[in-house]
Amino acid sequence: MHSSSPALPARVLLAGCGDLGSKVGALLHAGGIEVTGLRRRAAATDVPFPVMSRDLSAPDGEALPEVDAVVVALTSDTSDAAGYERTYRQGLKGLAAALPHRGIRVIYVSSTSVLGTLAGQCVTEETVPQPERATARVLLDAENLARELFPNLTVLRPAGIYGPGRTRLIHKVRSGEPVDHGLITNRIHRDDLAAVIVQLLRQPQPIPLLHAVDKAPVPLGEVLSFIAAQLGVPSPPDSGSGSPHGKRIDARMMHHLMEPKGLKYPTYREGYLQVLVPPS
Repeated sequence: MHSSSPALPARVLLAGCGDLGSKVGALLHAGGIEVTGLRRRAAATDVPFPVMSRDLSAPDGEALPEVDAVVVALTSDTSDAAGYERTYRQGLKGLAAALPHRGIRVIYVSSTSVLGTLAGQCVTEETVPQPERATARVLLDAENLARELFPNLTVLRPAGIYGPGRTRLIHKVRSGEPVDHGLITNRIHRDDLAAVIVQLLRQPQPIPLLHAVDKAPVPLGEVLSFIAAQLGVPSPPDSGSGSPHGKRIDARMMHHLMEPKGLKYPTYREGYLQVLVPPS
């Protein structure tokens, strides 16, 4: 699936340059790649490469620069289906209209939420999605639209992204808010997800679909107990039945892609230690 030292594209556009896009761009920039970012509002940028102000969901007719690859990592400005429709589907259409060439390599960051609950199943890239939430249905529609628009596409579906600044679960532990301990949680650290995207850009041929999950899908109670132990507080009460439920996402394809080094944070333990006890 990959060679020892495949080359990266020389010029990469980040369509969406928030937390994840900025990390991807920093990795590429450090490797000597010409990176350009797009944000809805690019007034205050904290990255070492240029960022343009552009709302792809409201195209202005201006062409985007010539590039060799695009990483699409959009973030909806609202949490409802209308916001997702505007950001993802309209954003993809705006991107396609503004790119000089649609045939370049495109990596589209979607979400494992498109799979649905699929209770008790082990899920692979072969599993047929069964989205339940309206926003997840929009995301699946956006994946299909991306396939229509871009012939050299990889759809990347990360599970729950966590890392610096993504501390919702830590706050729940601190507050003692009841949480469903039995829910199977599939996660990936933001830094590892960025590294996966860079590795995908190295591939001589696009991998059509890839799930991005670390090596420890576990009941959420295990993660809560680990965080609580690090904080020196009790684990939050269980709001569920106590029995494991939900889906486990098999990401063997991604782990093979990342060989021989593998993930920097292969489980929630290493990842949350990095968040809770950052290096001095």
